Formats: sequence, structure tokens, C-alpha cells
Amino acid sequence: MTFKDVRRQRLLGEPHAIEREDELTYVIDRAKSRVDDPALSADARGSSAWRAAYSQLELLILRYTAGHSISELSRELPSVIAAFDVYVPLNNPPPQEAHTLTITQHEAYVYVMWLLALCRLLGHAELVPTVMRWLDKNAEYNRGRDGLFEAVVEKLTGKKEPVERVLLHPAAYRPLAKATAPDAQDRPALVKEFLDGWYKNMKDCYWHGTHTDKEGSSYFGYWAFEAALVTVLWNIDDSSYRDHLVYPSDLADWAREHRSSVSPHDPSYWPAVEASTARKPLVPGGEPCPQAGWWFTPAQLDSRRYFDKGEIMPIIKDSSFGDTNWQQTGDPKNDK
Repeated sequence: MTFKDVRRQRLLGEPHAIEREDELTYVIDRAKSRVDDPALSADARGSSAWRAAYSQLELLILRYTAGHSISELSRELPSVIAAFDVYVPLNNPPPQEAHTLTITQHEAYVYVMWLLALCRLLGHAELVPTVMRWLDKNAEYNRGRDGLFEAVVEKLTGKKEPVERVLLHPAAYRPLAKATAPDAQDRPALVKEFLDGWYKNMKDCYWHGTHTDKEGSSYFGYWAFEAALVTVLWNIDDSSYRDHLVYPSDLADWAREHRSSVSPHDPSYWPAVEASTARKPLVPGGEPCPQAGWWFTPAQLDSRRYFDKGEIMPIIKDSSFGDTNWQQTGDPKNDK
């Protein structure tokens, strides 16, 4: 398929995707070499470590936007976390700056939520404690300060931190926080409200508006990974918002498909009625595809692919899962 067929956001063109990947690869390699240079000051090495870390995160997100397979991105995520793990011991900036990873700062809050979301959505729940170790270094600023953050952490780790139902960044995150409340009445509507306001409410982040840059654009994709994380952890029916431009629906699907990477003690391991009732009908392997679009089957890892209407959907032989049943995951991202 062509680049336009596989990209996940129509805002990304192929020439920019290639150019930006080359730029980020160069920046990462150069920054890593400076981190290991004993002739540099501690501040210079720390600055280089930060550049290497956030550039690797950007590269991962760029590749997701460009249509790379989720299994490939899952293999890359540990190197992203490792880059941040190199940076954190060198980190000593003022707490109001994003690269402290202190969630009182809006841009840092977004970074933290993205990292936690990607750990869970890409099947690396074992990396969540590493991220939490960084945050606990500045527990005074990070822990017990934000209701949404603590609700997510409790779901991910099973550990509860006392916190009032307050938010550090209410303008952006109030609807998503409401969706996690025990007494939430309409979780799908609240997540959709969050998605509808997400881009506008991220205007203070450095990457906001980069898709409009005429030259030297640093755009790597706009994704509300935290919405997919909440959707998976709270088993929310995403049928009303799965085609939203900034919602990574196939990541949520992949996370649900790969539940084996999550402890059965995690509440998100078992699908709730709320999530399962809205699932589209399953189509057995060997039958014609009833509707053109993207489909996956739990009978095979990394099975997501596009079928034309009437195309015979294959049977996966010798699958440990059992019978092959295909499930639609939504329309191609570039059709949004």
C-alpha cells in the first residue's frame, strides 16, 4: 500500500515523514555522544540527555503517525524509556520547566501521561514502575496532587495515593478525569468531550501548531494517548469516538488484543460488559469481508490489515487462540 494508505493522520506527508525521521535520528545520535563526553559540563551533558530522550519519544510517535506496525513500536519503546532513565539522574532544572517531568507543569504532565500510556498500550506494563521511580524523585510536586493522575496510577500499579478530587490542569483534563470517577454516568461522552477540546487545550505545548509550519516543521503527530489509556483501563466503549482525529484507536485495540502482557490482577485484564456490548459482529475466517476497512483477529499477533468488501478473510492455521474470527477496528486513519 502507499504511504497515504498506511499513515494514521492525514496531516503527515511522506516527504516530511522521511525528512523528520532523518533529522531526529541525527539529533539522537549526536546527543547520545555528548552525554558520554567527559569533557562536557554536567549541565551540558544533562541538556544532551534530555534532547536524546524527548527526541526518541518524538521519533516513536512520528513512526506511529506514519503507519509503522504496532508490534515494531512495541519493540522500540524500551529504548525510549532507557533514554529517559539516562536523563533523570542528570536532571536538576527548576521545577517549573517541562524537562523536570514534574506534573505541576502542563507540558511535563503531558509527557508523563504519554509515557505511562505508551507503556500500557504497547504491552510493556513492566516499565511503568521505572516511570514511577522518576516521578517519586520529586514526590513533593508529583504525588497526591492530581486526581486524574492518581486514578491512572492506581489502575496501573494497584497502589493508591490519597488525593482530593482536584486537578492541576482542569481546563484540559476535567472531562477525562470525570470519566474515571466511580460515579461517572456516561464515560464515552466524557472521553469524547476531552478529545474534542484536546488540541485547543494543548496550545501551551511546544509542538502545538507545528503542522502549519511552512519550513522546518517539527510536526510528529497529534495524539491523545491518555484518552486511549483511560479507555483501556476503565473498559470504556469507544465506538462513539474511535474515529476522532487524535484518538489512537488501533493502539487501544492492540492493548485489548494483547491482554496477556498484563497481569490478571490488573482490573483492565478482563473486558467489562460496557466495552464488549458495543463490539461489532465477528466474521469467521473463510467468509467474505462484509465492509471495507481495517480488521484484526486475536488468532494472530500483529494481524491488523485492510480488507476490501467481499475479500475472503483468511483462516489462521495452528493458532493457539483457536478459531479465527475477524473484528473491525475502524476506518483508515487517513479517511478521517
